[in-house]
Amino acid sequence: MGRDAAKEAKKKAALVSSECMSKMHDLSVQRIELFKETEGERKARLDEMVALEKAKAEEAHEHHKMMLEIKRERLALDKQRLRMDDEKKEKEEDERILAINLDQCQPMQRMYYQALQEDIIQRMMSRRHGPNQGVNRNGTKVLAFDPCISTNTFSGD
Repeated sequence: MGRDAAKEAKKKAALVSSECMSKMHDLSVQRIELFKETEGERKARLDEMVALEKAKAEEAHEHHKMMLEIKRERLALDKQRLRMDDEKKEKEEDERILAINLDQCQPMQRMYYQALQEDIIQRMMSRRHGPNQGVNRNGTKVLAFDPCISTNTFSGD
């Protein structure tokens, strides 16, 4: 190889090397731009994921609140049902006691059931008359209601 050929080869090599370097530089710039673009996309995706997670957490919180409210309502209904059941049982027991024929009872039983019947009648009157319970029209205290006694008053106080 001669000198001119060697120079020519060097020039070609430098040109190819220069083109290669230019292409490498272009690829490097493209790669950096792609990385920046991917970084931006990644950040956008992360922001979107964070927003979705926040929405999901908010929805879960609302669902939890709604379930708590439903449980509270259910408990209130159960409480009301139990109260009504208790009232029904009490009413049935009161009716049973009021239906007892005192004339057929032993003296001690008669006193016991008569006291229970009087208590039941008092409770009924107090519910019906409100805060002035146990007071008749004259303003005197009523101890017990007995249909056989005409006055049903207590003269003390």
